Amino acid sequence: MTITKSPLRRTAAQLALALGTQFCAASGLATQRFQADEWITECEPGTRADCSITVPFWQIAHGQKGSFALVVTLPTGNIGIVGQPYPVRAVLRVDKNPAIECRETRYCIFPTARAAAVVEQLATGALVLIDVYTAHGAFSFSLTPKGYQAGIAQIRAWGYRLSTR
Repeated sequence: MTITKSPLRRTAAQLALALGTQFCAASGLATQRFQADEWITECEPGTRADCSITVPFWQIAHGQKGSFALVVTLPTGNIGIVGQPYPVRAVLRVDKNPAIECRETRYCIFPTARAAAVVEQLATGALVLIDVYTAHGAFSFSLTPKGYQAGIAQIRAWGYRLSTR
Protein backbone atom coordinates (compact mmCIF):
# COMPACT_ATOMS: atom_id res chain seq x y z
CA MET A 1 0.00 0.00 0.00
CA THR A 2 1.35 3.43 -0.89
CA ILE A 3 0.56 6.44 1.23
CA THR A 4 1.88 9.87 0.35
CA LYS A 5 4.29 11.31 2.85
CA SER A 6 2.94 14.86 2.86
CA PRO A 7 -0.03 14.10 5.19
CA LEU A 8 2.35 12.28 7.55
CA ARG A 9 4.75 15.21 7.57
CA ARG A 10 1.85 17.58 8.21
CA THR A 11 0.57 15.53 11.14
CA ALA A 12 4.09 15.20 12.56
CA ALA A 13 4.53 18.95 12.29
CA GLN A 14 1.16 19.50 13.96
CA LEU A 15 2.24 17.28 16.85
CA ALA A 16 5.48 19.17 17.26
CA LEU A 17 3.45 22.35 17.58
CA ALA A 18 1.00 20.69 19.94
CA LEU A 19 3.85 19.53 22.15
CA GLY A 20 5.09 23.09 22.39
CA THR A 21 8.34 22.48 20.57
CA GLN A 22 9.45 25.64 18.87
CA PHE A 23 12.13 25.34 16.26
CA CYS A 24 13.92 28.58 15.47
CA ALA A 25 16.24 28.16 12.52
CA ALA A 26 19.13 30.54 12.12
CA SER A 27 18.86 32.49 8.90
CA GLY A 28 20.32 30.66 5.93
CA LEU A 29 20.81 27.34 7.75
CA ALA A 30 18.82 24.33 6.66
CA THR A 31 17.20 21.63 8.75
CA GLN A 32 19.36 18.53 8.98
CA ARG A 33 17.47 15.41 7.97
CA PHE A 34 18.34 11.71 8.18
CA GLN A 35 16.28 8.61 7.48
CA ALA A 36 16.93 5.06 8.66
CA ASP A 37 14.31 2.45 7.86
CA GLU A 38 11.05 4.41 8.11
CA TRP A 39 12.28 6.58 11.03
CA ILE A 40 12.94 10.23 10.11
CA THR A 41 15.32 12.34 12.21
CA GLU A 42 15.23 16.12 11.86
CA CYS A 43 17.27 18.76 13.70
CA GLU A 44 17.07 22.51 13.46
CA PRO A 45 20.40 24.31 13.42
CA GLY A 46 21.42 25.97 16.66
CA THR A 47 23.24 25.35 19.87
CA ARG A 48 20.66 22.97 21.35
CA ALA A 49 19.53 19.64 19.98
CA ASP A 50 16.14 20.84 18.67
CA CYS A 51 15.49 17.45 17.14
CA SER A 52 12.59 15.13 16.60
CA ILE A 53 12.40 11.54 15.43
CA THR A 54 9.25 10.40 13.64
CA VAL A 55 8.09 7.08 12.26
CA PRO A 56 5.00 6.87 10.05
CA PHE A 57 2.90 3.70 10.01
CA TRP A 58 -0.34 2.76 8.31
CA GLN A 59 -2.77 -0.10 7.95
CA ILE A 60 -6.16 -1.13 6.62
CA ALA A 61 -8.13 -2.97 9.30
CA HIS A 62 -11.71 -4.12 8.88
CA GLY A 63 -12.12 -1.89 5.81
CA GLN A 64 -10.91 1.20 7.75
CA LYS A 65 -7.71 2.97 6.62
CA GLY A 66 -5.39 4.33 9.29
CA SER A 67 -2.31 6.48 8.74
CA PHE A 68 -0.38 7.55 11.84
CA ALA A 69 2.97 8.85 13.05
CA LEU A 70 4.80 8.31 16.33
CA VAL A 71 6.77 11.47 17.16
CA VAL A 72 9.50 11.83 19.80
CA THR A 73 10.61 15.41 20.52
CA LEU A 74 14.05 15.13 22.05
CA PRO A 75 14.37 18.52 23.80
CA THR A 76 11.29 17.81 25.90
CA GLY A 77 11.20 14.00 25.82
CA ASN A 78 7.54 14.13 24.81
CA ILE A 79 6.05 11.31 22.76
CA GLY A 80 2.81 11.47 20.82
CA ILE A 81 0.78 9.80 18.13
CA VAL A 82 -1.10 11.72 15.47
CA GLY A 83 -2.90 10.62 12.34
CA GLN A 84 -6.02 9.98 10.37
CA PRO A 85 -8.54 9.05 11.54
CA TYR A 86 -7.81 10.97 14.72
CA PRO A 87 -6.66 8.73 17.55
CA VAL A 88 -8.76 8.86 20.71
CA ARG A 89 -6.48 6.52 22.63
CA ALA A 90 -3.14 4.80 22.07
CA VAL A 91 -1.03 2.25 23.92
CA LEU A 92 2.74 2.08 23.43
CA ARG A 93 5.08 -0.63 24.69
CA VAL A 94 8.79 -1.25 24.08
CA ASP A 95 9.83 -4.88 24.46
CA LYS A 96 8.30 -6.37 27.63
CA ASN A 97 8.39 -3.10 29.56
CA PRO A 98 5.17 -1.70 31.01
CA ALA A 99 2.92 -0.07 28.43
CA ILE A 100 2.04 3.61 28.52
CA GLU A 101 -1.30 4.99 27.41
CA CYS A 102 -2.67 8.30 26.22
CA ARG A 103 -6.32 9.27 25.99
CA GLU A 104 -6.52 12.48 24.04
CA THR A 105 -8.37 13.14 20.84
CA ARG A 106 -6.50 14.33 17.79
CA TYR A 107 -3.02 14.61 19.34
CA CYS A 108 -2.52 11.64 21.64
CA ILE A 109 0.34 12.82 23.84
CA PHE A 110 1.70 10.40 26.43
CA PRO A 111 2.26 11.58 30.02
CA THR A 112 5.70 13.19 30.24
CA ALA A 113 6.99 11.24 33.24
CA ARG A 114 6.16 7.88 31.64
CA ALA A 115 7.36 8.99 28.19
CA ALA A 116 10.87 9.62 29.58
CA ALA A 117 11.19 5.92 30.42
CA VAL A 118 10.05 4.96 26.91
CA VAL A 119 12.64 7.28 25.33
CA GLU A 120 15.33 5.37 27.24
CA GLN A 121 13.78 2.03 26.25
CA LEU A 122 13.76 3.01 22.55
CA ALA A 123 17.53 3.56 22.73
CA THR A 124 18.18 -0.11 23.54
CA GLY A 125 14.95 -1.94 22.68
CA ALA A 126 14.24 -4.47 19.96
CA LEU A 127 10.46 -4.19 19.43
CA VAL A 128 7.87 -1.41 19.61
CA LEU A 129 4.19 -2.35 19.90
CA ILE A 130 1.56 0.31 19.22
CA ASP A 131 -2.21 0.06 19.45
CA VAL A 132 -4.15 3.05 18.13
CA TYR A 133 -7.86 3.40 18.80
CA THR A 134 -10.08 5.72 16.78
CA ALA A 135 -13.78 6.48 16.95
CA HIS A 136 -14.40 3.78 14.33
CA GLY A 137 -11.79 1.10 14.88
CA ALA A 138 -8.52 -0.15 16.29
CA PHE A 139 -5.13 -0.62 14.66
CA SER A 140 -2.18 -2.66 15.93
CA PHE A 141 1.40 -2.19 14.81
CA SER A 142 4.82 -3.63 15.55
CA LEU A 143 7.98 -1.75 14.62
CA THR A 144 11.68 -2.12 15.18
CA PRO A 145 13.38 0.83 16.93
CA LYS A 146 16.61 0.39 14.94
CA GLY A 147 15.86 3.50 12.84
CA TYR A 148 15.33 5.47 16.06
CA GLN A 149 18.66 4.23 17.39
CA ALA A 150 20.39 5.17 14.11
CA GLY A 151 18.77 8.62 14.35
CA ILE A 152 20.20 9.16 17.84
CA ALA A 153 23.64 8.14 16.55
CA GLN A 154 23.30 10.58 13.64
CA ILE A 155 22.29 13.43 15.96
CA ARG A 156 25.46 12.82 17.95
CA ALA A 157 27.50 12.64 14.72
CA TRP A 158 26.12 16.07 13.75
CA GLY A 159 27.63 17.32 17.00
CA TYR A 160 24.45 17.90 19.00
CA ARG A 161 24.53 17.08 22.69
CA LEU A 162 21.52 15.22 23.99
CA SER A 163 20.53 15.82 27.56
CA THR A 164 20.79 12.76 29.75
CA ARG A 165 17.91 12.04 32.07
